[in-house]
Amino acid sequence: MYYIKRLYILLFILYIFSCTEDKKTIIETPKTKEPAKELSTLEPYLPVAVGQKTFQRHCLACHSTKYIEMQPNFPEKTWQKIVDKMVKNFGAPIPDSSVKVIVKYLVDVKGARDKE
Repeated sequence: MYYIKRLYILLFILYIFSCTEDKKTIIETPKTKEPAKELSTLEPYLPVAVGQKTFQRHCLACHSTKYIEMQPNFPEKTWQKIVDKMVKNFGAPIPDSSVKVIVKYLVDVKGARDKE
């Protein structure tokens, strides 16, 4: 019986303290004009490397940065074949002068070493 009374007293004290507002512990949510974005909708950044602007101009018209980031690290020969396929099979409007720049960018940011 003694412990039950103590327990009630302790619960009552906890109830009293939980009902009081301590101004120091209140954290206000910052108010912004823009709605919060879902994490799933945020696009990953593109790594900075030589050829980034050329890559963005020609490749991001069809591919998202998320799609690029999901690609495995291919060797240069594979990236060359992929870019050639985009131009020849899918009609990507990439001038010949930009193909090498794009391949170099992809190798720099998502490349694997060629197996020798």
